[in-house]
Amino acid sequence: MDILIPIVLGFVINLIVFVISKNLKQTNKRAFFICLITFLVVLLASFIIGSWLGMGIGVISLGMLIFVILLGVIITFSAIKKSK
Repeated sequence: MDILIPIVLGFVINLIVFVISKNLKQTNKRAFFICLITFLVVLLASFIIGSWLGMGIGVISLGMLIFVILLGVIITFSAIKKSK
């Protein structure tokens, strides 16, 4: 149960990044790439920091990765649906 808190925190952080980027009049694909870059920056920061703190930040980035994967699937299915 304790591992779910940072995963959900990462998911929510990336959701907020997506909402902010959409409010700045970005397209869905551009907002997706912003979320992907945010995930990669946090993952890289966890490797640089290292130790126990870095592992906690790495778990947060796992939640961000889950959001990026889910968002990619949603954007892909919406693009397929629009093309039909």
